[in-house]
Amino acid sequence: MTISQNAARQALGFCGATPKTGRLKPRQSRADFGDADSYWLKVRRIGRNYPCGDDVRDGDFGIYLGLHDQGYLVALQAILPADIIGYERFHSLGDLKAHWELD
Repeated sequence: MTISQNAARQALGFCGATPKTGRLKPRQSRADFGDADSYWLKVRRIGRNYPCGDDVRDGDFGIYLGLHDQGYLVALQAILPADIIGYERFHSLGDLKAHWELD
């Protein structure tokens, strides 16, 4: 997990480069994201459930940004306030979905 001021700045750059268009579609499951035009969806680490869980921490929630620089990205968020604090990069969409689901 990459959480730092520098990573937060990089994540904001990736946010700026993420398309603001796409189509909304009904989701069939928490794993139903990652299509070519699927961006800006709120995600959470698998197994985390705010506010019900007492083990939730900064970086457990984020925003799916799609494919950037040869990797699939999630911008990580703090709990309160929900600021961007970093990002995680995955080599494949399958790797990302092994850790993240729709919130």
